[in-house]
Amino acid sequence: MSNLESNPTERRCAAGPGEPGHVEVLEPREVPLGGLRGMPVRRTLPQRGRSLIGAWCFLDHYGPDSVADTGGMNVRAHPHTGLQTVSWLFSGTIEHRDSAGNHALVKPGELNLMTAGSGISHSERSTADTTVLHGAQLWVALPERARGIEKRFDHYAPPTVTGEGFTAKVFLGSLLGEVSPVATHTPLVGAELTLAPGASLTLSVDPAHEHGVLVDHGSTTLAAGESLPTELAREELGFAAAGCPTIELAAGPDGARLLVIGGAPLDEELVMWWNFIGGSHEEVAAARDAWQATIADAESGASSQGSRYGLPDGEPEPPLPAPALPTARLLPRSQLPPLPEATPTTPTTPGASPAAQRSHPSASAPTTPTEEDPLVEQPSSIRVAHEPGERRYAIYLDDALAGFADYRVTPGGGRAFVHTEIAPEFGGRGLAGTLVAEAIADTHGAGLRIVPYCPFVSAWLKKHPQYEESVDWPNT
Repeated sequence: MSNLESNPTERRCAAGPGEPGHVEVLEPREVPLGGLRGMPVRRTLPQRGRSLIGAWCFLDHYGPDSVADTGGMNVRAHPHTGLQTVSWLFSGTIEHRDSAGNHALVKPGELNLMTAGSGISHSERSTADTTVLHGAQLWVALPERARGIEKRFDHYAPPTVTGEGFTAKVFLGSLLGEVSPVATHTPLVGAELTLAPGASLTLSVDPAHEHGVLVDHGSTTLAAGESLPTELAREELGFAAAGCPTIELAAGPDGARLLVIGGAPLDEELVMWWNFIGGSHEEVAAARDAWQATIADAESGASSQGSRYGLPDGEPEPPLPAPALPTARLLPRSQLPPLPEATPTTPTTPGASPAAQRSHPSASAPTTPTEEDPLVEQPSSIRVAHEPGERRYAIYLDDALAGFADYRVTPGGGRAFVHTEIAPEFGGRGLAGTLVAEAIADTHGAGLRIVPYCPFVSAWLKKHPQYEESVDWPNT
């Protein structure tokens, strides 16, 4: 699957700290696949406080969606480097084509794993007979020693493991005595578990691994080692740090369907931007240039054979061009300016449910702001601009893009704010509040309705009731 955001944020991903026996709850942010009017997906990795679980670096969860309503999945040929893509469906069928000559159908309960290595391109489209599309797409970061390997594609239909109150399909690694034959380049585990209502299950896991549990259906509690059970609702991802030999799951009254992922912490820093993973900004920039050259060759009629990526055969549409690179080079963490010391706080969202008030990293993206960010010295120039072509408000510091607030245009012509993001190198300056204040004031001044899907925008509006007359609160 491609990351189709028109303004992807370049991120430096590394294994983050975790407390053994403590469960973090990561909530998703909604991302329209294929543009603001595209099929919605719920992204739980990467996040600001948790960019990796083992080598798993990206997780999109979608559906069940009526294809008649969303248009289904239609992702033109696009590139990948330095990673593996994992497709796992619960319902529907996706047609896969790639530049290694593979043409396959992704079906429920069957693993399709594509290894990009130094470069591959592929397309994904839901089939004409698919009425409901429901599944997950994940990426696995390749370690430096494997980023230059040859492209390949693996398919595996795991058997169903059954036990008291549960069924399981282990598609990567080993769990519950079942071992997947699919080779990986770092120690990994991946499985689908289904628990009957009220059923409980204790998993023996490698204590050297960290793990994640995504709730697709129903609810569950998750306990790692000796920790107290933590509730996980549908669409939430629970994270358990390395150091625990067991994971305990207990389903709620409606049962639960879960994805369990995990692996050894990846002891490398990676740069991830759009659909590329590399060891540096320069590697990612070179990957983008090579893809744009592939597109230029295709437009001129030249063969793509022998190029870094190549193109799938039989494509009905031209390939996706890469977005423009960020205006500023990403700085390694060691080079980021330090923030002043501040007393830690646990931000809450007004009116949120008790489950949403738990202390865990924000789920609206790796750079999702909190309004309580401590202020530091501001640069000489701060500018907020409405960029209707991009459907966003952007904030600039000395002409460098520091963040943005994305919106959709509603059927009535209003603005539905879906995501607010401040780049990591500009965090801690209170810019999110400035950005949202300008965006809301401009929208209100234009006489347009405001729909706050973004948690930060929603929280900001609840603290500024003077705009209430212009707000249409989502029914969530």
